[in-house]
Amino acid sequence: MLGKMSQKVFVQVYVMLLLNLYFWAFTLIGGVVLGVGPALRAITELYLDSQSDYQNVKFRKGWAYFKKYFKIANGQFYLFAGIEAVLIFNLVLSTELHGLWVLMIQFILIFAIAAGIVLGGNTLLLVSKFAVDTKNALKLAFGQFLSNFPKFLVTLAGLAGILVASFLWKGLIIFLTVSVMIKWFNHCGQPWYARVDKMLAAA
Repeated sequence: MLGKMSQKVFVQVYVMLLLNLYFWAFTLIGGVVLGVGPALRAITELYLDSQSDYQNVKFRKGWAYFKKYFKIANGQFYLFAGIEAVLIFNLVLSTELHGLWVLMIQFILIFAIAAGIVLGGNTLLLVSKFAVDTKNALKLAFGQFLSNFPKFLVTLAGLAGILVASFLWKGLIIFLTVSVMIKWFNHCGQPWYARVDKMLAAA
């Protein structure tokens, strides 16, 4: 029993390791600027295909996903990256101001930045899992956010924990951080995915 559990954990960690290394490889292939978005999409598709079986995590298959979604994944990534950049820029500007009202604005901006990150991750999983276009994926992501606010906080707390661990142990950034984030988004989204499946079945 213990042996099987240890083997299962080892295999899942190995899958995460492969996916994270593929992410960096695809990112570099895309010249970083045009590689991050498609790389995220490629390893998300691989993760959903893998069912935690390392034999299903093939570089060639990931490369096919990278090429297939290159344009649309860049568009989706930079949509969220652009929004985040504007929010962060405004947050930086707000530090030059003073007053109680500024603290309120800063709180709203910080919340919006956090919400944008979660919405971006949820959108990535939704477009991969349900093969919907960007517009409908955004609608589903907003629905996911509004339907269960405590789950949003849990998702955010988990991401914060992953980032803190990655800050303390820098090697995780190369070997596990990105793939574990995708796994975490997928784990937190399971109740919503089941709900979407029911809605699609009833349609």
